[in-house]
Amino acid sequence: MNNASANGNNVATSATPGTCPTENTKSFAKTRFVADVALAGGAFKRYIYSPAKAGQFKKGANGKVLALVKAAAAGAFTVNRLDAAKDAAEANPTLCKLIVAPIAKFSAAVSGLIGKAKDGSIDPSDVTSGNDFLNDLHGAASQGGAAFTDNTNTSA
Repeated sequence: MNNASANGNNVATSATPGTCPTENTKSFAKTRFVADVALAGGAFKRYIYSPAKAGQFKKGANGKVLALVKAAAAGAFTVNRLDAAKDAAEANPTLCKLIVAPIAKFSAAVSGLIGKAKDGSIDPSDVTSGNDFLNDLHGAASQGGAAFTDNTNTSA
């Protein structure tokens, strides 16, 4: 497996040539992938990344328990949507070659954060590394023709 490079050129291969399909095996595989990974990324950013950066997981922070409960629930949702995104990616020949490894890394990072949320001890550096894996996934998706962008509308 090739890892994404530090300069943002995310070329990640995950599957051997014989395991990827030669044509789509599911209808709208890229569309399903984009929808699932966007939901996963949005839940991660809103309920895990942003609260960690705002200090809501620190000892004595106002609303820490509720923030940790939301983070654990969002983490479980994120992993669920990443599994669905992986299934969609494996149904598309282009995405299959690029996406499966970054999804696995991001999913593993979020799974680790779920355990830490349940223990009440999410560290902002762990969240930052999870965000880095999300960025790697975003870059690989863009290369595969399934780009997605963050919604920067904060009025919602």
